[in-house]
Amino acid sequence: MRILVLGGYGLIGSAVVRECLARGLSVTGAGRNPDRGRRAIPGAEWVAADLARLTRPEDWSGGLDGYDAVINCAGALQDGGGDDLWAVHHTGIAALLAACEAAGVTRFVQISAPGADPDATTTFMRTKAAGDAWVRESRLHWAILKPGLVISPHAWGGSALLRGLAALPYAIPVAHAAAPAQTVSVFELAREAADCATGQRPSGYEADLVEDEAQTLAEMIGRIRDWLGFRRVPILPLPGWLAGLAGLAGDLAADLGWKTPLRSTAMRTMGAGVTGDASAWTAARGGPPSSLPQTLGEFEADIQARRFARTYFLHPLLIAGLSLFWIVSGVVAVFQRDAAASILTAEGIATSTALTLTLGGAALDIALGAGILIRRTSSLALVGTITLTLAYAVSATVITPHLWADPMGTLVKMLPIVLAALAALAMNGSEK
Repeated sequence: MRILVLGGYGLIGSAVVRECLARGLSVTGAGRNPDRGRRAIPGAEWVAADLARLTRPEDWSGGLDGYDAVINCAGALQDGGGDDLWAVHHTGIAALLAACEAAGVTRFVQISAPGADPDATTTFMRTKAAGDAWVRESRLHWAILKPGLVISPHAWGGSALLRGLAALPYAIPVAHAAAPAQTVSVFELAREAADCATGQRPSGYEADLVEDEAQTLAEMIGRIRDWLGFRRVPILPLPGWLAGLAGLAGDLAADLGWKTPLRSTAMRTMGAGVTGDASAWTAARGGPPSSLPQTLGEFEADIQARRFARTYFLHPLLIAGLSLFWIVSGVVAVFQRDAAASILTAEGIATSTALTLTLGGAALDIALGAGILIRRTSSLALVGTITLTLAYAVSATVITPHLWADPMGTLVKMLPIVLAALAALAMNGSEK
């Protein structure tokens, strides 16, 4: 049996691919960057596919031949940052279903979300509902699965954010602390998707994949903190308007190219609660799904998990702090150019040359600060930061060596700047 998994290297998709491979099925993963999938799961075949661009049935011409089932794990949280919800969740799904019917695909599994409704308050839920409607109208044997908050041994998206919050020292500020939520194990979700794709669920099967009992977000964070092995600290409920500000900050970060779960859609969704009815799934599987403590008990929080959680918020702080440092440094040099240039003229450098060097350096500082903020250029700008800082140190050693003995540590303070840039560069990693 051949199965195509869209979004195959994402949190849910990768678990589904591995589950299908473990059952001896022939699996092809699809996504915007198939090389990423090949590196992560070499046992599957990988192809390029972007639902936002495959908006007509003919765009799939030949791409679905020979497949028995398609599992759609692809999705986006919010418009912006290169994502188009209507294209991914609605237009792309309609085209895909029509192409599946034409190619002879018999089964289709849609990963949706509890709360997907045409009248929902978020575009995410409305477009998910529109895609689900296309699935229901298709002639395929279909299933629609609606997982709650997905818990996995791998930190990803919202689950990574929860770990970061749970690991904060001294106290944990939480917006929507009383909001109800139900979780699902990524392994149980993957098994259910594979069961549907292999015909172990009836056509027209819909189920909320959630644990039986809801807990508040505060309770969930407390349990994750216990799992990480950290002692409990107070949880400080925050007013809803602060969640709105956090969401707007996340939207800005996404516009700059950063992948962050802290988006306005996520804040509104969490505020409304992530809940569903587990009865249909319980009946189909013949027993209740795992609770959050049971799910967390399936995998260990090792030193890697704890270190990731502890440093989760450090990465954006480093990026913002280094960017601010260089931009402010450049702006101050522009407005205090005479004073800055006087350090060079005191060493016998001509005034015009000193001013040119001062303004040129200020422009470079500002450019590096702006480059650090943009995801596409951030790593390059951080390398530039390290290079420029070392160049400043070498130049100062030649021109003004006495500054190494400055009681204010003018040159000595370059060392923590380089170390901070190295740390941010390592955390940036690579999405290629």
